[in-house]
Amino acid sequence: MKKLGRSLCILFAAALAGCQATYKHTLNFNPSEPIRIAVLPFAQVDSDGTLTRADESLLIDSVGLVSSKQRETPAEFMQSLIQSELSNASLDVITPAIVQADLMHYGYATPGSNPVTIDLQRVFAADPREICTKVLSCDAVMYGKVTRWDRSYYGIQSVATVSINLKLVSAKTGKLMYEIDAEDSESRGISKGPTGFSNLALEPIKGLDNEIIQDLARDVADKAILPLSSRSRPEFLKTAPPAIIASGHDARGGIIGSEDKVVVIAFGSPGQSATFSVGNVALNIPMLERAPGHYIGEYVPLPEDSLSSQYIVVSLKDEFGRSTSQKLAKTPISSR
Repeated sequence: MKKLGRSLCILFAAALAGCQATYKHTLNFNPSEPIRIAVLPFAQVDSDGTLTRADESLLIDSVGLVSSKQRETPAEFMQSLIQSELSNASLDVITPAIVQADLMHYGYATPGSNPVTIDLQRVFAADPREICTKVLSCDAVMYGKVTRWDRSYYGIQSVATVSINLKLVSAKTGKLMYEIDAEDSESRGISKGPTGFSNLALEPIKGLDNEIIQDLARDVADKAILPLSSRSRPEFLKTAPPAIIASGHDARGGIIGSEDKVVVIAFGSPGQSATFSVGNVALNIPMLERAPGHYIGEYVPLPEDSLSSQYIVVSLKDEFGRSTSQKLAKTPISSR
């Protein structure tokens, strides 16, 4: 009995050891001054900080009789929570679907993946300046890592633990604007609830329900974004910034004759003011919105225009003056 009592004490102490919340953050900018940010796909890391592959073993799993399986990985689930919480912050956040589509468009997809997935190793290694100038129009990027997501079962106690790291990095200077390491736990069993024998046996098992760890994750996400929240958000933040989904031109081989014209098209947010520029030769040529979100414009070279590998850049601007630009990935154009 003494050995059993000692064992139970050890288990209980181990369970309680993981039940303290920690939220440590660094804030190096004024969050009341809106900036446009791109939240990059979140990743899950192991105890050494190495990115882990999002496979079946990392799904929010099921526990027989007390839990149902979810399709999202912990990283995907946590990112959706952070995206939701950012709606309360004075930050101009690019729509997640646009971030995903543009990353794939600019070569950040995992080679040979089916279905197509984002190459997280490449994304996390990329220069924020490159992300915000060549891929997206943004001022800063947010990186997210799930550093711990587990449930421990001690027989008389179960402990769910969620831990994340968030970093907001300036694309202009490369400096850290905001970082937080957040960890919290939720326990079920002897430390919470009735002392009856049946409840003592069942409560720890109920604590394995993934709804428990999901609710815990929601609380962690809320507190992780709290330092960035603002009670008086600017009017324009009630809508998403302009987004360009795709764009292109019709110059075959990138060559244009003296009497030819180039047709430029773009698909993006409807109801915007659209223009395109041809290098430094022709700037801010107006585009017409032929259908909601479908823009078209034409460039007819003047006799004095000399084109040599000039890239075309499309821009959308909303009523608040927010602008998004996209350089056409297709070949630059030159005069013949």
